[in-house]
Amino acid sequence: MADIRNKVFTSGEVAAICGVSPDTVSRWFDLGQIEGYRLGPGGDRRIPYPGLRKFMVSHGIPLDRLEQGEKRILVVDDDPYYLDIIPAALAHASDYIVSVASTGFDAGAQVVDKNPHVLILDIHLSDMDGRMVCERVKSRDETKSTRVLAISGYIDDDEAKLLSDYGFDDYLKKPFSVTELTERVAELIDMPDGDLSRPKRLSTAD
Repeated sequence: MADIRNKVFTSGEVAAICGVSPDTVSRWFDLGQIEGYRLGPGGDRRIPYPGLRKFMVSHGIPLDRLEQGEKRILVVDDDPYYLDIIPAALAHASDYIVSVASTGFDAGAQVVDKNPHVLILDIHLSDMDGRMVCERVKSRDETKSTRVLAISGYIDDDEAKLLSDYGFDDYLKKPFSVTELTERVAELIDMPDGDLSRPKRLSTAD
């Protein structure tokens, strides 16, 4: 799947995405409210993805109209083994766009840049506690609906049940099977954007 972040839209395409007329988009463009450029002798308006996304976020237009069909996943772990096997497993399972980060700092930058649908986040990173990363992701209006899957081999069951307090949506204990990983990710991907309920695995004493 081509990365939509490289796409450049016409005024008509932006109008369809935002549910307005092409004339309205032209007015936004001419007033400098939406970032873009003119193309060729006729001066046709062109609006790159970053400018359109920024405009939609600032005006409260649902991003699912822009990013329909694209499923982005960010994997954050400081263990090279998991940074290798997790993207490979996800790429084999479905047509996901998978990015990786090895530190909490890099994860924060990539979350802002890529706006992932699912964040697979190791709890114990070299530079930061993954729980802090999750709290920051869930506190941003632009990424509060991102589903966060905690992974760790160093917390016990009681600690795992507290992860929902930090905003985590699910948890996998290392080592885990590829099948279990892909099933959990698929479940999180399929959760409706408005559904912020926590999976049973994090909310019961089972």
